Amino acid sequence: MGIIGKTRFIFIIACAAMLSLANPVFAYEAGIIKTVRGQVRIERGSGNLEAKVGDPVQEKDRVSVQGDGSVGISMNDETLLSVGPNSAIVFDRYTFNPVTREGQVETSILKGTLRYVTGLIGRLNPDAIKVTTPTAVIGLRGTEFIVEVPDVR
Repeated sequence: MGIIGKTRFIFIIACAAMLSLANPVFAYEAGIIKTVRGQVRIERGSGNLEAKVGDPVQEKDRVSVQGDGSVGISMNDETLLSVGPNSAIVFDRYTFNPVTREGQVETSILKGTLRYVTGLIGRLNPDAIKVTTPTAVIGLRGTEFIVEVPDVR
């Protein structure tokens, strides 16, 4: 391998290493923050940012509402989530294909309250929706529900 081949090889390895260490810049946007009241945080990877109207939410994000705040989130399949005061949820899994209208939603509510209004995924395939609490897994059989998880600390 000549000097140009070695240089090209090292460049490719360096680029691959940098990409593997980078935060997921091109992560899939699962939805968008529509309303924010009070202090709401989004934990994404090792980062923690203040949520603002228009911010995207992504798979694996943890959304935390402090004090008497709240947040409204609209997902890509038109699912609507309202997260109440002193609450925390995680988007464990979210996939949605707008062409086939197929997808899967797995959300965990760690504490607090969550109002969930199903979108296309839940209306077309209720089995594709799962909401987990610290003590139960909720399978969806309707179009709307509210769940409250007490903070047991």
